[in-house]
Amino acid sequence: MRLRILNDMRLRAVQVYRQQVPDTFAVCGQINPTGAADDPFIPWVAVVTLRDGKAARTDLSLGASNTEASRVYIESVDRCFEGGGPSTARPQAPRALPPLPSDAALAQRSAPPLVAPTPPVPSPAAIPQARSPSPATSATATRPVTTTAAHPVNIRSHPHGGGAVVRVVPRASVLRVFGEAPGGWFQVGEDQPFGWVHGSMLQR
Repeated sequence: MRLRILNDMRLRAVQVYRQQVPDTFAVCGQINPTGAADDPFIPWVAVVTLRDGKAARTDLSLGASNTEASRVYIESVDRCFEGGGPSTARPQAPRALPPLPSDAALAQRSAPPLVAPTPPVPSPAAIPQARSPSPATSATATRPVTTTAAHPVNIRSHPHGGGAVVRVVPRASVLRVFGEAPGGWFQVGEDQPFGWVHGSMLQR
């Protein structure tokens, strides 16, 4: 029995196991479909039935997706050993798979960024100087604001994009405004100021 390898495909860990049903064998292994070093090896199980010394039927399970990989796992547990598989040649109903998320659902899921996007950094000449809260704005110094619910938000040491990140607050955090600076920057904190955040990172 031979396996055809196309182009740069690579096989490894190939084993052949005689099954309980006469003239039936399970061939188990892994394949790298592209041969690229950074592509994974995919598990597979082929059940081959011989007639007059030639392959009369081959059933192949290849773990190319989330569901198919679970099917290959079940097949390998049932068949990848000497004397494996069912004891009768009658067709067997495939074993039920456990509940699995679909591959499309897995592809749609994405982890939120660890830090928030950074507004563009202006040139040094364009960086406004921070000003202390004036008496006119001191009445709003305790005005609450809420950070965006889309992702965590960076709190910076200075009111411009180049300021160092001194703290990252969770999404939808309620903070208080202690001051403002040109360019849409707000000095925020809780009992005392943490630092500066751009107004685009706050909910309106």
